[in-house]
Order: sequence, then structure tokens, then C-alpha cells
Amino acid sequence: MKIGIGIVGCGMIGAVQAEAVSRIEGAHLVAVCGRDESRTAEFAARFKATPYTNYENFLKHAGMQLVSICTPSGNHAELGIAAARHGKNILVEKPIEISLDRADALIEACDGAGVRLGVIFQSRFLPAVRKMRQAIEEGRLGRLMIGDACVKWYRSPEYYAPGSWHGSLDLDGGGALINQAIHTVDLLRWMMGPVESVFAMKSALRYPHIEAEDTLVASLRYKSGALGVIEAATSVKPGFKRRLEISGENGTIILDGDAIGCWSIDGEESSEGGGETITDGSANPSNISSQGHRLQIEDMICSIVENRRPAIDGIEGRKSLELVDALYRSATTGLPVKLQHS
Repeated sequence: MKIGIGIVGCGMIGAVQAEAVSRIEGAHLVAVCGRDESRTAEFAARFKATPYTNYENFLKHAGMQLVSICTPSGNHAELGIAAARHGKNILVEKPIEISLDRADALIEACDGAGVRLGVIFQSRFLPAVRKMRQAIEEGRLGRLMIGDACVKWYRSPEYYAPGSWHGSLDLDGGGALINQAIHTVDLLRWMMGPVESVFAMKSALRYPHIEAEDTLVASLRYKSGALGVIEAATSVKPGFKRRLEISGENGTIILDGDAIGCWSIDGEESSEGGGETITDGSANPSNISSQGHRLQIEDMICSIVENRRPAIDGIEGRKSLELVDALYRSATTGLPVKLQHS
């Protein structure tokens, strides 16, 4: 079955997705939509698709079953709801939206229209991450005790230049946490299970002119009783690979970047390495391979063909946003925050 795909947003991540689509058998990028006419035309020519600057006309393109939204986070719901009304299946880049109300509106619209909604968290498809998740699911670590996420990245002054949507509250929804660290925060919650409460602090230390934070630290208590820490920053020069550390009564597994940095479980051979670096945007957001996106877009296509939910649907994608929302509320009020669902 051939699947026609349209991409909204002709920036860096749109190009990553277009490259991923070009490597999927049976998938065809048929249309792209952007605000700038010349930039959109150039993007469309590069990937042999039809260019649009009018979103309504884009949604009427014949043979397009899936719309992938690669625009600033704060308009995901608006664009997604419109696509759902046109009967299109929808894939949105992380986060699903910048507020839970908007995320819920998008989920409800897709359910009401009978279309599928997927949320990009391509790190879940990495071989090292899958291996780590399997060990936890099988109980090989035993009772989990500590789960930490550390994302100490760097973004240059140009990234937060005046006029950029990065670091704005209306389009980015926040800063280092919701934009950069959310991939690793999603993995942390996926590995450790629901979070009961959080306490966070945030600040714009390197870039005080931005509305949002470039540095955030937090402590977590999981519903299982385990504890944890989140560090999220775009202020740390020169930028380091993200780390995900999970410790249980039987040992520890550490994800260093996209590879296993430590595998130490009672009764198992200790090891490290084994993983392809495909998501390292620690110092440069353009240093992201399309491999992870290819795997997730393939799953999204299969969900359409097989009439099933995608691996990361709207409800699953919402969970990391709920945690992010709680962290921001705690950092704003200076008080611990209890979560309802995550």
C-alpha cells in the first residue's frame, strides 16, 4: 500500500522527516506547506513534492493520507484539528502541544474524526532504549529505586535571537525542558512509570532575555516509591550527550547518548556501548539523523494500514507533557506539585 504524506513546516525538523520518508518503501512525500513561498518552493523541489503556502489548499491535496506537523509547538492543535476535520491521519512533533487543554482538544478532535494521532518521540525506537526497556519490563533490575534524566546541552545566542520562537511562551511553551529535554524526560517516565510529585526550580541563566528557562533542575517521587532527578539545560557549554540512569535493587543501566554506557545487573555480564548515535543535538540542533524518525514514521504508516493505534498515540504523547506541566508549575510557584495521571 502506498501512503501519501504531507509535511507542514519547512524548517530543520521538516527536512529530517522528509529525509526519513524518502527511505521508507511505499511512503511518498506528496505535498509540503510553509509560510515563506520561496523557502517552501525550494524545500518542495528538493524532495519532489507539491508546495503550498495556503494550509486549506494543502489539506485538499489528492492522495494524502497522513499529515506530519513540524511547526512551532504552540500551533500543533490548531493545525492538527483542521487536518482531522479533513479526514487526515496526523503525526505531530514533540511535544504534542504546549498546554494540556490544547493537547486534549487535539486528541478529542482526532477521536471524533476517526483518524489516528501519533506524537514523535523517536528515541523510544532506538535499539539501546528498547533493550533497556525490555530489561525493566522483565524485572531484571528488580525493584526500581532511582531514575534520573540529565540533559546538559548548549544552544548558541543565534538560537534565541530576537524574533525567534525558541524560548517563547506562546509558541515554544517553555525552554530547555519542553523543547530539548522532553525526549529524555519521556524515556524516564516510560522506564520508571507514573510520577506522583515533583519539585522544580528554573531560571534563564545564560540567556536572561528569553521568556522561558535555559536551566531547570527537579526532584521526583514516582508512584512506585522510587526517587529521581531531572536536569535540563541549554546553558551548558560545550554541551554533553544526554544521560538516562535507572537503578534497581539488582543493578544499574545507563543510557549515554544513544548507547548503553553501563549495563551492570546481578547475574548478567556487564557491558557498555552498542548503539548508533542518531539523536545527539547536544550542541547543534541540526546534528540529528533521520533514522529514529524513519522507524517511528514506519510504525505510524503500519498503524494506518493495519487499522491500529500507533505505538505513541495522543494519550501516550500527552503523558510527558503532563509531567512537564507539573515541573513548570512547581518552578513557578516554588511549591511541590502532585500529578493526577502521569
